Amino acid sequence: MRYNWEGDRILIDSGIEKKRYVIGRRQPITTDIREWITFQDNIIMKDILSALRAEHGLPLTRKTGDFDRRAMVVWRFIAERIRYVHDTALYKKGDFWLFPPETYQIGKGDCEDSSFLLASLLISGGISPFCVRVVLGQAYDKNSRPLGGHCWPVYKDETGRWCILESTLDNVPPCMPDADALTEEGQPFRYEPLYCFNGHHLWEVSSGNGIHAAEGTMKRYFRARKKRVDMRKTELRF
Repeated sequence: MRYNWEGDRILIDSGIEKKRYVIGRRQPITTDIREWITFQDNIIMKDILSALRAEHGLPLTRKTGDFDRRAMVVWRFIAERIRYVHDTALYKKGDFWLFPPETYQIGKGDCEDSSFLLASLLISGGISPFCVRVVLGQAYDKNSRPLGGHCWPVYKDETGRWCILESTLDNVPPCMPDADALTEEGQPFRYEPLYCFNGHHLWEVSSGNGIHAAEGTMKRYFRARKKRVDMRKTELRF
C-alpha cells in the first residue's frame, strides 16, 4: 500500500505524557515529541559525527550520492553500536523514552530510543529534516495478525523514494528498502504507519481509505503500543 510518508494532517497538540519523570518522584511530565530529535547543537552528537567522519567515512561533501551514503553510514553505525533491549528489561515504569545522547551513552534501548538517535544523527549530519521522519505505527505478521506498536525512521533518498531504516537491526542490508514495499500484504513483518514527526511538525498519516477521525494526539499509536513489538523475536527480510 502506498502511504504519504511525509504526513497528511498536522496535529497541533504534540505533547506526550508519561514518557519522562521528575527526578526522585513518580510524577510524569509532559514533553513535546518534536524535541526528541532536535539535537544538532548537542556536543555529544557532534562528537559522534566527528567519529563517524574520521572512522566510518561519513561524507562531508554534497556530491551526488553523498546523502544516501550518509544515511547508510549512520544506519550501519546504529545497528553496530546500539543493542536492542525491550523496555521491560530496563525500567519498572514501562515504556520510558530516552533522549538520543542518553541512548548513545547507554548503548542500548528499544525501538523509540534507537529511532530517535538514528533520525537525530541523520539531521545533525547534514540531511534535510524534511527528508527524515520518525514513524509511529503498528506491525503485523505474514498472516496480518497484529504484533503491536512499533517505531521506525524513514528517509527520502536522492531519487525521492522513502525508505525504512529499521533501527533495531544488528546488521543492515546492502541497500535501503523501499518503505511502501514493506507495507504490502504477505510481508513477514508488515509496517503500518499511523503518525510521523520531525523537529518541526507532528502529522497523522492517512490509511488507504483516507484520514481517520481525529482522536487527539496519537491515541491510536498508544493503544497499539500497549502490546509492544518485541524485535528480539521478529525476523525482518529486506
